[in-house]
Amino acid sequence: MTDLVALSFKEEALKSMNIPVQEYFLPKQILNASLQGPGSIPRELLLYGLQLMISEKGFNYKGQYFASLDAHNSPVETGFENSDWHRMQFVGCLLGGAIGDAFGAPVEFMKRSAILQQYGNNGIEDFAEAYGKVGAITDDTQMTLFTTEGLLRAWVKGCFTGVTSELGCIGHAYQRWYQTQGHTSPRNLDVTTDGYLWEQTELHSQRAPGNTCLSALAEMTSFTAPAQNNSKGCGGVMRVAPIGLYCWRLKNQFTVEDCFALGADAARLTHGHPTGYLASGAFAAIIYQILDGCSLASACMSVLDILGKMRCHDETTLKIATAIKLSRDPMPSYRAIEYLGEGWIAEEALAISIYCVLQASSFKELMSMSVSHDGDSDSTGAIAGNIWGALYGFRDFPTQWVENVELEDRINEIACDLYDFPLWDIGADSQNTDLNNIAQTRYPGT
Repeated sequence: MTDLVALSFKEEALKSMNIPVQEYFLPKQILNASLQGPGSIPRELLLYGLQLMISEKGFNYKGQYFASLDAHNSPVETGFENSDWHRMQFVGCLLGGAIGDAFGAPVEFMKRSAILQQYGNNGIEDFAEAYGKVGAITDDTQMTLFTTEGLLRAWVKGCFTGVTSELGCIGHAYQRWYQTQGHTSPRNLDVTTDGYLWEQTELHSQRAPGNTCLSALAEMTSFTAPAQNNSKGCGGVMRVAPIGLYCWRLKNQFTVEDCFALGADAARLTHGHPTGYLASGAFAAIIYQILDGCSLASACMSVLDILGKMRCHDETTLKIATAIKLSRDPMPSYRAIEYLGEGWIAEEALAISIYCVLQASSFKELMSMSVSHDGDSDSTGAIAGNIWGALYGFRDFPTQWVENVELEDRINEIACDLYDFPLWDIGADSQNTDLNNIAQTRYPGT
């Protein structure tokens, strides 16, 4: 459970840390190297954006550096240790979603014409103030984090009791989130308010929570009961990326079809329309497939096969297929997004995000494209950021965005926990008392 922080350093910053920068040959491939104590760094790395992962004890204790000549080439193919690269994907997925959420927050309820008038012809291109701060996240990231927490608590519970329910622990986590929004859980539910996320006071903030989520959680009869409504809003799909990560990490236990089912069931806790939860299952499965080495287009085609076996899949299938088709069309991106919709409903939010990732040539371009439209900008930005981070890690995230997005350090930490949890030596048979105590305090098995 090391507290890892992703940073991007320029040469001046490295010199200020007394880390020498030297001229020597760098193979034209992605590098992975461990640094034990102070070490030198090849200057060529700095030309392409050095990424460091620093342990909580500091760079001089232990760290790793990563660099890429092409941010769009998979490191798995060119020299990274797989474990290092997959950790970057996990961090990139959750952090990219948070950055996209914060990027869209200031313009969520604005028309595209108003966005262009206020921010220029390219749309919004940097963080702007929302909820009284620059880089503020919304309910999208809040609920994504509580989804992650539910999954980790399910794992801890299984380690100590031998039985667990991912869906039940996710439902319980959503009730904790519901209480952070100033509401009281239904009396029939025994909700515990403890653990790592509950202690984060910044999460006890109302950031335009969706009415469907609030009403469904107010009426929840059990932690696994599907919502009794007919909503297909995007409040289900925008929060399930961690399910794709978790299921892939346990792919000896979860097939991509299992991942789809859990993603759909988690969304169905609040959104009862088939399109609302099928789009969510599709998104979780797309993340799973990306982690398994698929391109986004290939992941989408695989998920379309799964969708084709489901009842009432037509709306979701059509939107995903249309997004792929439009990505090959020369029409301006804003016109294609208009054709796909505004993102307030699940299949539109997913389709817009897929289209934008397929079209964008950089993370910066993705952020502007995915939020500068009529509609639910923070949700499309969040989903697009999740997908981009899963595909490419965090290598081309601008340093200032990483540093300024709200809860960056906590998001990094929980993303690393989501990658590391299968390796934790915890449970009834573990002799590691300290780690057992940490796990049960951080992610109590409820």
